[in-house]
Amino acid sequence: MSFRIAAMGCLVTVLTGGAPRAADGNVFECPRVVDRVQVSVPADASPVIANIAAVLSRQIAQRTTLQTTAKGDAPYVLELSTLAGIGAEGFRIADRPGGGVRIIGNDERGLLYGAGKFLRTSRYDQGGFTPGSWRGESVPLKPVRGIYFATHFHNYYHDGPVEEIQRYVEELGLWGYNTLMVWYDMHHFEGFSDPKAVEFRSRLHAICEAARKVGIDVGFGLVANEGYANSPAAIRADVSGMRGAKFASDICTATQDGRRYVLGNFAQLFDWCADLNPRFVWIWPYDSGGCGCVQCRPWGSNGFLKISDAIASLARQKLPAVKVIASTWFLDESEWQGVVDAFGEKNPWADLILAEGSIRPAPGNLPMVGFPEISMHETFPWGGFGATPLTRRAQEQWNAAKQRVAGGFPYSEGIYEDITKAVYSQFYWGDRPAEETLKEYISFEYSPDAVAEIMTVISTLERNHHWRWWPGELEGVKLDLDWFPSRGAAPQPDPGAEDAYAIVKRVDSRLPPQVRCSWRWRLLYLRALLDAELKANGGIPNDRCREAFAELISIYHAQNANPAIRPPLP
Repeated sequence: MSFRIAAMGCLVTVLTGGAPRAADGNVFECPRVVDRVQVSVPADASPVIANIAAVLSRQIAQRTTLQTTAKGDAPYVLELSTLAGIGAEGFRIADRPGGGVRIIGNDERGLLYGAGKFLRTSRYDQGGFTPGSWRGESVPLKPVRGIYFATHFHNYYHDGPVEEIQRYVEELGLWGYNTLMVWYDMHHFEGFSDPKAVEFRSRLHAICEAARKVGIDVGFGLVANEGYANSPAAIRADVSGMRGAKFASDICTATQDGRRYVLGNFAQLFDWCADLNPRFVWIWPYDSGGCGCVQCRPWGSNGFLKISDAIASLARQKLPAVKVIASTWFLDESEWQGVVDAFGEKNPWADLILAEGSIRPAPGNLPMVGFPEISMHETFPWGGFGATPLTRRAQEQWNAAKQRVAGGFPYSEGIYEDITKAVYSQFYWGDRPAEETLKEYISFEYSPDAVAEIMTVISTLERNHHWRWWPGELEGVKLDLDWFPSRGAAPQPDPGAEDAYAIVKRVDSRLPPQVRCSWRWRLLYLRALLDAELKANGGIPNDRCREAFAELISIYHAQNANPAIRPPLP
C-alpha cells in the first residue's frame, strides 16, 4: 500500500487495526495496531510547530508502507502542543483521554525532542505502525548541544543533495541537538562574489534554514585570519606560525591592510547570514589559521587575541543576539596561560571557551564547551570503510569532560559516524550511558528484534577499528597537504570479523525493505563486509571490496571528494 502525507503534516492518519489498552503507571502499553492515528496541532500553531508535525509525519511515512488519510475522526490521536513549566527545552509524553498520546513541549524545541522520543520508542514493522510506549517527562542536562558539519573538501555536507542534508538536520534535531554549526571556508573561492562562493553560501543557507524551521539554532565557525584564494600576496600570513592545516591564503592581521581585509570579509558574511539569526560564532586560532611574523607570534596568545577581539565586536554589532565562542584548539601551554592572563585583565571578548576536556579552569571563568572528534580517529580515508561506531571511545571522552563542560559540538565530516552522533546527543541530554542509546538507536533505525545481535556486531566493529593501508592503490590517497596517517599500517587480526558479517547477513534477511535499503543499514552492512573480506584477503581489497567502496562513494555523493574523504576505489 502507498503512503500519502497530508499537507503541512498537521494531520496524518495511519490505517491499522485494533484498540488501545489501559495505561499502567508511568508507562502506557501501546497496542500493536490501531484503527487510525491522527497527528494534530493547535489551530493557531506556529510555523515551527507545523514543521515539527511534518517531520513526525514524514518519519512515520518513510518507515512504513501504510496508506494515510486526513479525513474523519480517529480513535488514536497524537496531539502536539506546548506548555511552559516542564523545563527549558524539555517535553512530556502522556496518555490522551479517548485514546492516543499528548506530546507536550515546554517550548517549540521541547516539542521536537518529544516527537523524537515518541518516534524512537515506536515500531514500524510487524505489518503496521505500533505507537511508542514511553511516558514521562525529560529535560536536557546541558544547554549547548551542538553538532558541527565540516562543509569542505567536497565531503557529504559539501556535495550531497541539499534536500538530503536538510532531512538529516531534522533527524539530528529529533535526537536532541539544538545547534547546527557550519563553516564558510573561504580558501576555496576567489572572493565573496565568486559564483562558486555565491552557490556555496546558498547551499549553507538552505541547510541552516532547515534547522531554523524546526527551532534549531545555527552558528558559524570562523578562522580568525582566513582569506580567500585570491587574497593579496602582500598581506598574507607567515605560514611558519600555523599548526595543523596551512592555507597560504590566510592573512597577517598585524598590518592595517590585513586587519581591514579580514574584518571586511567577515562583515560581508555577517550581513549575509543575519536573517538566520545565528546563535553562535566561534573564532578559531589554528588548523587552519595562524601567523608566525614578529608582530603576531605567538599567535594563540598575541595576534589571535587581537584580531578576535575586533571580530567579536563586529559580530555583536551585526548580529546583536550572537554569543561568541573562543576556541583554544592547538594552543600550547604558554598560549593557554596567555589567554588566561588576557581574559583576567579585562572583560573577555568571548562568552564561552571551546576546550574539550581541559582539567584547568576556563580563561575568564567562562563556560566551557567541548569539541569531541568523532570522524577521523584511526581511519583513512575518513569513512572510507563504512560506518564507524566508536561508542566505547565516546563514553571515555565524555566521562573525562562531562563535569567541566556545558555541552559541545562533535566534529563531523560525514554521515558514517551517525551512531556516535546519537550517542553524544544523549550524553548532552542526560548523561545517558552509550550502551542505552545504542540499544534505542538499533531498535529505531534497524529493528527491535535485532538489538542483541547488532550490539554484538558494533562491539566487534569498534574493537577492529584501526588504520588500513596497502601498497599500490591506497598509497596515493592523501590530503592536499600531503598527510597520510595510515601509511605502512600492517593488517590486524580483526577477531570476530567473519561472525559480525554473518550476523548482519542474517539480520538483513529479516529486515523490512525500507530498512534494508536505508543508508544507515547499508553503511553498517558494508563495514562488516569490508572487515571480513579484507581480513580474508590479507588486508588487500578484492572485487567485493571494490564494489562496496563504489556503493559508499554513491551514498556519500563523494565522486569528486578529496581523497582523504573518498572511499579508496581507484
